[in-house]
Amino acid sequence: MSDAKPAARARTRARGLKTWSAFGELGRRPTEYETLTHNLNHTTGPVPLEMGPEVHGNVWLREHRDAMKLTVPDWDAFRDPDALTYGSYIATQDDQETYVERLLERFDRAGHDAALSPAALDLLASAFTPARYLAHGLQMLSAYLQQLAVSSYVGNCAAFQTADQLRRVQLTAHRTTQLRLVHPDRGFATAERGTWENAPAWQPIRRAIELALVEFDWDRALVATNLVVKPVADLLLLDQLSRQAATAGAELDALILDSLSLDSQRSRRWTGALVQFLGEADAGNLRVLQDYLDEFAPLGTAMIDAGGTLLAVDGSPAAQVGAGTRAAWAAFLQQAGLTVRAL
Repeated sequence: MSDAKPAARARTRARGLKTWSAFGELGRRPTEYETLTHNLNHTTGPVPLEMGPEVHGNVWLREHRDAMKLTVPDWDAFRDPDALTYGSYIATQDDQETYVERLLERFDRAGHDAALSPAALDLLASAFTPARYLAHGLQMLSAYLQQLAVSSYVGNCAAFQTADQLRRVQLTAHRTTQLRLVHPDRGFATAERGTWENAPAWQPIRRAIELALVEFDWDRALVATNLVVKPVADLLLLDQLSRQAATAGAELDALILDSLSLDSQRSRRWTGALVQFLGEADAGNLRVLQDYLDEFAPLGTAMIDAGGTLLAVDGSPAAQVGAGTRAAWAAFLQQAGLTVRAL
């Protein structure tokens, strides 16, 4: 009788493990985040897209993802530091959108846009409303990272980052329309494409976006997008622009940019965590990432130089904008274990 009880308990424990067997020897019950995220990538099998091996999509995955230089024994061991699921992401962004909607209503009642100074309108027309094109580019770059991600833990982070850019596009378009209605002679909603394509201060930023869009190997795309182009663009056109807008008296836009910056900070958190994860998986991965960073960093420094000119206002000159952006970018990379040598 005494021998039967331990055997029964052992069978119970074995049966209990089967529920979470996909996690291996986890040693605990998976969190809700892990249960909703684990091993959902359907493109990592022998024939990823369940079509012939020479179908274009399968060839693309083999060449641009499976042949990359990064070495990781288990991509599903990565964890998003924010542990976001679809449900928690929607709840967070719903709160942010409610906050922004109330800002828009409050400042509209106060006649905020009609009271904007010429300097504030110049700044918004040259640096804020044309950034809709920038956000579209960042959206495409983020979507590519998601499309080719090896693990659903990484892919979900990139998917939420893509959604962040759509939010930014929508809010920028909304404010552009509001400004056009109050200041129809200022070129709002009509001049932004020309500014994006021709204004000298935008061209290093546009060039960086376009070059990143043709980086097809996933590891190179990760570095170009999430370690160079996106963090520098966000530090300039969200954080620094928010400060400049506040200085110029465009308080509403400064507050909207601060809200969008929360999305950017989350992007940098998961990107930094991923770089640290890659370094722990194989020390050679950091050398690979650093080599790519050395290659792409000049794009970031050119963006900073141009952004300083783009955002300069009375009381906050270009050099101050550039120095603040350089310091923040370098600190982000240093925390992840990398160095910007081109600064």
